Amino acid sequence: MKRSIGKFVNRILIDQRVRIWHVGTYLALVLLWEKNRQSSPFRVTRRMIMQMSRTKSTATYHKYLKELEVLGYIKYLPSYHPKEGSKVWLIE
Repeated sequence: MKRSIGKFVNRILIDQRVRIWHVGTYLALVLLWEKNRQSSPFRVTRRMIMQMSRTKSTATYHKYLKELEVLGYIKYLPSYHPKEGSKVWLIE
């Protein structure tokens, strides 16, 4: 059963705790989740997310991923292998 991307996007847009940079990072993750046939976990690389979300700093990238995890939007399991990629789960 296909889930709606709109469901994920609407959820974050009505949350007063999030800022535009959270939305950009989360939207990049949702698009990659969709590309991965809506299966979790899916693998991402820092370079991929930073490019899609227009994030310039690695510190900012890590900050917003961690905050999205604390806010309950994702589960993030970092990988320290340069080619393997980190695992991300979208939380409904």
